[in-house]
Amino acid sequence: MAVYPFLSFNGNCHEAMHFYQACFGGRLQLQYLADAPDMENLPRDLANLIVSATLESEHIRLFATDLMDEEGIFNGNRVSLLFSSLQLDYLQSLFTRLAEKGTISGPFSNTLMAGAWSSLTDRYGVQWIFCCQS
Repeated sequence: MAVYPFLSFNGNCHEAMHFYQACFGGRLQLQYLADAPDMENLPRDLANLIVSATLESEHIRLFATDLMDEEGIFNGNRVSLLFSSLQLDYLQSLFTRLAEKGTISGPFSNTLMAGAWSSLTDRYGVQWIFCCQS
């Protein structure tokens, strides 16, 4: 059994997933609303929405979409992602890339629990938590 993060965006899924690909590497697959059956006459702004995005690399598998219900995106229907590794250098490098134009809420520090922890919210509003267990 596995649990995978599924991120919801408000029209900027394409941009966000390319950013994450630049951070994590890996293979990115995007499916646009325009590619769905019987959707050839959609307005351009709707046609460019991402129905499904998948990013797979050695370290992560992310799923995402631009499609939301009528309530849209609001605080509480986003996801925080915990990224754990034994390699502190790798985590710090990833932290630096994801923090670009984002907000660092907790720089790397040792805690009462074994290891180093940090957290940030990236430029797309996704919250990331990093843990390096010693």
